[in-house]
Amino acid sequence: MSDHVEYRTQQQAAALEKLQANPRVELVRVAGPHDCNTAQMVQGVYRKDDVPMLPVEGCSRPNGCICAYEPVLNDIYP
Repeated sequence: MSDHVEYRTQQQAAALEKLQANPRVELVRVAGPHDCNTAQMVQGVYRKDDVPMLPVEGCSRPNGCICAYEPVLNDIYP
């Protein structure tokens, strides 16, 4: 695993861990670029305990996977 992929894996794992620990987050959205077939396979909304790991293995983007986690909140405050 390259240093860049390893760093990105650690970064995404930490982001997911924070989202899973947040009681306001019920669901997590996986978002990615529309021009990536690999991203299209994992994009969607998941229960926070069933989210696929990022970066997506097998991504063919030149600079690697740029998919990201986004929280879906049950309450939004100003």
